[in-house]
Amino acid sequence: MLAALIGLLALAGPAAAQGGARASIIGGSTARTDQWPWAAFILALDRQDRGYACTGTVVAPTLILTAAHCVQDVVTGRRTPLGRYTVVTGSSDLRDESTRQLSRVRRAVVYPGFDRFKLHGDAALLELATPTTMPAIALAEPADVALLGAGLPTYIAGWGQRGGPGSARPTLVLRKARTFVQRRLFCRNHSRPYYPFFNFSFQLCTITAPTFNSGTCHGDSGGPALAFRADGTPVQIGITSLGPANCDTRLPDVYTRADLVAPWVAGFIGAPAVPAAG
Repeated sequence: MLAALIGLLALAGPAAAQGGARASIIGGSTARTDQWPWAAFILALDRQDRGYACTGTVVAPTLILTAAHCVQDVVTGRRTPLGRYTVVTGSSDLRDESTRQLSRVRRAVVYPGFDRFKLHGDAALLELATPTTMPAIALAEPADVALLGAGLPTYIAGWGQRGGPGSARPTLVLRKARTFVQRRLFCRNHSRPYYPFFNFSFQLCTITAPTFNSGTCHGDSGGPALAFRADGTPVQIGITSLGPANCDTRLPDVYTRADLVAPWVAGFIGAPAVPAAG
């Protein structure tokens, strides 16, 4: 199943991405599993039998946090059937059968504040049919607002294209890069050419100035933007949501603020299991 889906994804290219999904890394370097143990790779077939990929993060043994547009098509509003997901955890290299863990999805829940037209609240949870043994990443809380300060470094990772148009084939190994949080006014003004709805109440943005040599691209939205608390604890501050269609690293990438959805996620962690949706 995994090999077949990867093959379909490679043939489909960016156009098969759910609602223009993006998130893989241009530039950067290979990420090891022990550096990003909470990273999850999501493969699926949409209702037109096109393969698409997204990234997510482990937030509990049976819960993967990702982007809502990885679950619900932003154009039609339709959701991907549950039986068409495969989630990979435990290995930054998807080919490594010795460590990777494959899970099916028993339930998909979109953040109730998701606006699919403006991509505000772009977050969703996938409930795994079988738990992963990989650790969970902490999500930003109100006390972590200082980590969203302009000029502070953040770290992004994902599977997918390593270049713009003409580079449709996804990478099979997780890649990471360092980038920098930007001021609200910068985000609003510089994202306007491709996205007129930036709102700091819901979102943050990053760019890799002054080199502009890395950023996100087509392939697997829903990946994490990480920062580090004063005690060195990694914390997820953002969920990769969107960016320029041509993956231009001179324009900012936009993320859903993790502190916005953290209370909602916390309500699912430790909650009693419910019957799976059809």
